[in-house]
Amino acid sequence: MSYLIVGERRSPKAIRLGLTWESGGLAAKPLFEALRTAGVDPAICQFVNWFEGGEAIVRKHRGRIIGLGQKVQKALTGAGISHIPVVHPAARGKIRLRTNYVAHVVTQLRRTDEAHSMAPR
Repeated sequence: MSYLIVGERRSPKAIRLGLTWESGGLAAKPLFEALRTAGVDPAICQFVNWFEGGEAIVRKHRGRIIGLGQKVQKALTGAGISHIPVVHPAARGKIRLRTNYVAHVVTQLRRTDEAHSMAPR
């Protein structure tokens, strides 16, 4: 299964450190752990930031799309793009606890897999 993970934009800290989603640092670290727990290898995922010109890439993608955070999810919905809504890994509150975040991502991906497996073909 092909996944395209859509974030907002690189943070000032990520830019300063020269990090991208693919490098696995900062917010990508808990996301990668959650993906692996859900049985998804981050190395085979594509990553794009919606507010950094990612819309064209998202529109062309033919696999599953994961929208990270409310701003991205709102943009994807507004553009009529089906996606799996996932809380952004840098979100605040109880979801920030690693075990909570991993459980959330696993639940969202499994829920989507179950919906696809039950859909008429």
